[in-house]
Amino acid sequence: MMSKLLENVAAELKGQGMDSGDRRDKPTAVCLVRPDISGLEAPRHATLAQRHAAQRGYISLYTVRPPTDSPDPIGYALGLAAGLAVDALVVYDLAAVDNQPSRVCELFDLETVCPPITWAAALPSTSDTEHAHPDHRLTGAEAAQILQQHIRCRALECPLKASAYTRLVKAGKIVPPTKTPRERAAARGIPFPPQSSDPLTLPSGPDMQTLLAVLDGLADPDADHRMLAARLSSDTEG
Repeated sequence: MMSKLLENVAAELKGQGMDSGDRRDKPTAVCLVRPDISGLEAPRHATLAQRHAAQRGYISLYTVRPPTDSPDPIGYALGLAAGLAVDALVVYDLAAVDNQPSRVCELFDLETVCPPITWAAALPSTSDTEHAHPDHRLTGAEAAQILQQHIRCRALECPLKASAYTRLVKAGKIVPPTKTPRERAAARGIPFPPQSSDPLTLPSGPDMQTLLAVLDGLADPDADHRMLAARLSSDTEG
């Protein structure tokens, strides 16, 4: 199916006079719009992605909309982008790539419309290949094994662990925590030191009694608001 799509796209581009020789002077891009993510906003997201590509100086070759039954819509888009040898993939937001910009950036620049950010391509070095994003869709067993092998890695820094974690979340094997690590540590009575070794210093300010008095005054329509502000200011300076 992918090879047939590439042939059709190549024929369409050639018919428009945009063969590979005509496109060497400017970078090229493919826009990705996922109907399962964008829903009724898909046409608008496609227009904004194409407009963003033009504003960034890219020639937008094609807007790919993966089939709804595609098991890996991101891989579908990356396969098309690789076949067309483009420089960038343009999406409306990170939801279109399952919030995994690292997967795209192993091959292409990633451009997001909202917010307007360029995620530069960064091919992994030889020493990073063991942590690189997998070249195929992981099975549940593979994902579970990767989490065990990369137990010391952080998912934010290890694309392979991030892919495995996402796979198990989608399969319902893992439920993402709703609380932050600090909140979970507090619930268990475990100390959670700040990231920096420097002691935390809280800014000085008015005490609680002053704040309550000022708030009560603000609720009183007959109160002198300038006097309340002066009281708050003087207490802060003191």
